[in-house]
Amino acid sequence: MVTRRGDETAGTVLLKINRLGPGCMVLSPTTNFDDGARMWLKGTGPDWVEESDADTYIEKRMKNDPDLWVLEIEDREGRAFLDEKIE
Repeated sequence: MVTRRGDETAGTVLLKINRLGPGCMVLSPTTNFDDGARMWLKGTGPDWVEESDADTYIEKRMKNDPDLWVLEIEDREGRAFLDEKIE
């Protein structure tokens, strides 16, 4: 679901993966400089965090990027449903 709408033509998209209880993770897009492929970085770190920590990370990013979009995926298995690499 879209939890925050950014600019229609610009703005970064963050993905909040919510396992509905046992933790969240926020993914941020980047480009692999080796081959130019899109990949996703674990913005909240390598481990699952409390939802409040994920929301705090998103709020910090919103202060720096008012065009930011936030999409939340609720999946008990923590799947992001992305084809791109996640690091």
